Amino acid sequence: MGKVKVKFFAHLRQAAGTNEAYVDIQEGDTLENLIDRLSERFGPDFTDRIRDPTTGTLAPFLIMVGREEISTVRGDLKHKLNDGDTVSLLEPVGGG
Repeated sequence: MGKVKVKFFAHLRQAAGTNEAYVDIQEGDTLENLIDRLSERFGPDFTDRIRDPTTGTLAPFLIMVGREEISTVRGDLKHKLNDGDTVSLLEPVGGG
């Protein structure tokens, strides 16, 4: 058993009501498990921002585990978490 630190940015920060949170993890837990726990913890507003309300699939956003970049579009949500990891959740920003 361990803990990970989760940092929230932009709309996910607003939905969570905090900049960061600590989440307990079990051995073998993955990013997918973490996202499910965050949805349970922060409720429907958070869930609706992180998942498509119709299909339940994850919305496109960027996940950083330490310095490793993982995209919800092509990333490995089966990435295993370790005690002490810092996970950052960032929504894509467009413009130009």
